[in-house]
Amino acid sequence: MANLRRATFDSQRDRLADEAVRLFAISDYASSSMAAIASQCAVSKATLYHYFGAKDDLLFHALARYTLELESLAKRCLATPQRSYLMPLISQFVNAYADAAHLHKALINDVHHLPNAQRERIRAIEQQIVRHFQQAILMDFPDLEHGRHLGVTTMSLLGMLNFSFTWWRSEGPMSRDAFARELLTLWQGALAAKAASVSTEGKIGLS
Repeated sequence: MANLRRATFDSQRDRLADEAVRLFAISDYASSSMAAIASQCAVSKATLYHYFGAKDDLLFHALARYTLELESLAKRCLATPQRSYLMPLISQFVNAYADAAHLHKALINDVHHLPNAQRERIRAIEQQIVRHFQQAILMDFPDLEHGRHLGVTTMSLLGMLNFSFTWWRSEGPMSRDAFARELLTLWQGALAAKAASVSTEGKIGLS
């Protein structure tokens, strides 16, 4: 019974935090009061305070939960033996991002409102996700380990993914699968060309 109550409590916290971030995406964090958040969540302000002590607690809970889910998703992709690691990684991230535009807006626009320790926690999780993507790139294109600017390449790929919420809608003419394939086509070609360039430079250096 105690486990059931805890699961119900956690589920309600997740829902309230997610609804709060949806409100921040529509209005903005600074002008969203706890009363407005309670109204958005269809609960009383007293109920909201039962689950969260302050507005930044709602924001941190939603963003920490989301980024940890993404980090876990990336880790599972890399731990599963397969022919290509970027393909499933990009596909699964596109699928996760499709329903999370409000969270990406908060990651870009609202993180600076958090206390320093919470803000640094979110950044640390994001950095781990970058490392997972970099590892996937190297697993598919090992020659790039000897090339330059791998960090820039990795961040460029993630930047294209992370800002897709500004224009791409999964219910539009380009489906999730189609968008993932488009990204894969672009990046596999670019990374293959970069790897070939690194390999050629290495051979020239040895000659």
